[in-house]
Amino acid sequence: MTTNKKSDYIYGLHTVNSLLKSSPNSIKKIFIKKTDNKNIKSIIKIANNYRLKIIESTHTQLATIAMTNKHQGVVCEILKANYSDFSIDSYLQYNKKPFILILDNIQDPRNLGSCIRTGNAAGISLIIKKKSNSSSLSPVAQKSSSGGLQGISYYETNNVGNILKKLKKNNIKIIGTDHNSKKNIYQLKCNPNNGVAVILGSEGDGVSRSLLEKCDEIYSIPIYGSVECLNVSVATGIVLYEISRKLKNNK
Repeated sequence: MTTNKKSDYIYGLHTVNSLLKSSPNSIKKIFIKKTDNKNIKSIIKIANNYRLKIIESTHTQLATIAMTNKHQGVVCEILKANYSDFSIDSYLQYNKKPFILILDNIQDPRNLGSCIRTGNAAGISLIIKKKSNSSSLSPVAQKSSSGGLQGISYYETNNVGNILKKLKKNNIKIIGTDHNSKKNIYQLKCNPNNGVAVILGSEGDGVSRSLLEKCDEIYSIPIYGSVECLNVSVATGIVLYEISRKLKNNK
């Protein structure tokens, strides 16, 4: 069984179930391992309602498609998305006060997926990811996101600096994160009348210096123990929820 280069693949019970409920038209076919699992049966029932093609597959075949043994008995072939085909100008035309997450050099696909999921939960409307030197939106990242891309915009680009210029022209505050900053995230003040964009980077390198220089303000997360830094997905949760809380409380 071979994969189609013109398609993307996602796997896992929750991820596939979420896509079935939100975007069934994006699904080309579903590969399923025959089982008495009630969750698998539920997916089959929904897929049949939409008249989607279901292919019974072995565990090994599913592992080949998903590139992991942790597929939970279901893999979905979906339409290949072009995440570079996005107009920031059009987006800003219709989103005057957006809450944006920018990810710089996130190389671990599980961290990428977790950041996407956290961003969705915190109310992010757009995620921008640096394309080079970063994890792709692979099946592993999709599984880790647990359907987090549903309902939000996602864009990959190598020209993040140009994006920041456009955000500033639209009165969107650019917030950078750096563990060396003397100002911590709890000191941040937010104006709910303006949009906010937050940049987070990998644990190893953090946000690149060229992007930090374009930020309006830079904050750190206070560390009270002996560790030097936090996992980027954990840091993303802390920063986004603090900003979200202040945006809502200041309305």
